[in-house]
Amino acid sequence: MRSDEKGDYATAIVSLDQAVEMKPQEDLAWVTRGVVRVHMRDFGSAVVDFNKAILLNPNRTQTYLYRYIAYRETENFQFAYSDINRYLGEVTEDTFAHIQRMDLSLLLSEYETFQTDLFWLYSKIGDAVISEYGQQHLQHFEKNKQCKAYANVLGPLYQKYPESKSVRQQYIATLFHAEQYAPCLDLLNLELAENPNNVNLRKYQGDALFFLNRIEEAATVYTLLLKSTPNDPDLLADYGHCLLQQEKWVEADEWLSKSIKAKNSSPAYAYLGRGIARYNQGKLGLACVDWERSYQLGEKAAKKWLDAHCKEK
Repeated sequence: MRSDEKGDYATAIVSLDQAVEMKPQEDLAWVTRGVVRVHMRDFGSAVVDFNKAILLNPNRTQTYLYRYIAYRETENFQFAYSDINRYLGEVTEDTFAHIQRMDLSLLLSEYETFQTDLFWLYSKIGDAVISEYGQQHLQHFEKNKQCKAYANVLGPLYQKYPESKSVRQQYIATLFHAEQYAPCLDLLNLELAENPNNVNLRKYQGDALFFLNRIEEAATVYTLLLKSTPNDPDLLADYGHCLLQQEKWVEADEWLSKSIKAKNSSPAYAYLGRGIARYNQGKLGLACVDWERSYQLGEKAAKKWLDAHCKEK
């Protein structure tokens, strides 16, 4: 153990090999060698040692946590999940283990367990769990197109802790990405009443209004934001799309052109919109060029416009 603490793993393994040979029925010798192998990142061999230790003494709870780590590192996630559950069944107040299980349950889409650990951790460390892990959680649910599931987790958390700005703002972002714009907007209005200068929340407000087809209100929000950041390429595009919905073709062309030049984050959608604006101004050639560019950038809706108006006669 002293050799392990010094990082002299080779010496530690030699000593532990001797210990296992001298007392092969002593589970602690196997556990200790397994831990050293974890430190050496020899996780496969560590699993073998922990398996033997558990066979000899299935009641040493700590061994399940060690084996969880080895299984996790070898991507045996279901086995790891079983071990962390076994460990937490005995050691219910281990914050580290709850964080680990929360992360693993997310990976395995075990959302009930994820919710259990999130609630437990929030009761212990408060908003820190949201500030530390919230972005990672939202990215996971976005990537897997499961934001509605995340909203179902956060809704009860918000109901229990309605005074938490961190929970409320995380819930707002999740509702937005889950396309639940009406309840998202209700919470946004509450939050903006207390925090009117939060640019990110104001942006969510404008986008929610847009998707609810409340175009004039959305345009008002984007205009307000553009006063402070007049060259923001995404805001330029947002405002241009509002003008497009209002059938202000010349102005939409102008603002979407500005956004494309400034390199907004959704150029395919901007080219599509500008093509529509130009088509309605009688500029079919330019419109076709925009729709072709939009389609090349991945906007599938552009094909409908190309097929309808830009096929060679």
